Amino acid sequence: MRKNRKKIFVPIIPIILLVIVIVVIVIFVINRKNDDNMLMNLYNDLNASQTYMFTEEKNDKNKTIIVKDGDKTAIDSYTDETHTTTIVENGTTIYILHDREEYYIYQQNNVEQSILTDWLKETLEKEHTTGKERVKGKSYSYEEYSGGTMFLENTALYLNEDEIKTRFYFDNQDNLVYIKTIFGENDEELLKINLTKEVDDSIFEIPADYAEN
Repeated sequence: MRKNRKKIFVPIIPIILLVIVIVVIVIFVINRKNDDNMLMNLYNDLNASQTYMFTEEKNDKNKTIIVKDGDKTAIDSYTDETHTTTIVENGTTIYILHDREEYYIYQQNNVEQSILTDWLKETLEKEHTTGKERVKGKSYSYEEYSGGTMFLENTALYLNEDEIKTRFYFDNQDNLVYIKTIFGENDEELLKINLTKEVDDSIFEIPADYAEN
């Protein structure tokens, strides 16, 4: 009987060791993931790239698209009542009012073209924590930064900067998918994000039937 019992218990030891090794590896991977600043990685990637299209959407009628293609930058803005496009290239700024079907050209206008990366850089200077949360039925990792950012569309004057928190949500491939700004016990603003390296060149075009003013 004793001999049989030894045969039963001997294989358990390597199994336990294997389980311990797996647990250690999982903890190591999780800790590395938590220590990895995903927003910083995104900033570095965009800062090195000359081509990307960033879309932040509040709803179907309110969204902003920032496009960079080499030395050209465009901001396409939609609100409930207006649609405007600002194009910057070679020191020239073109401001298009789509609702009026007209546009303005400003020569030698030094408008900053690194808009998105500037917003991210300013955010990265703030203190942050990490966590997980379900958004629209799916679980995402997030980095929460103290204070408001340029991604906040609510411009109400009563907002207290010390009470604002901004969360950047990433999927399993570290893609930025949502930005949430919390500015009160029950007040928050959620933006759906789409970021791609493929650019729609039509955003840089002035419709032929628009009038110059």
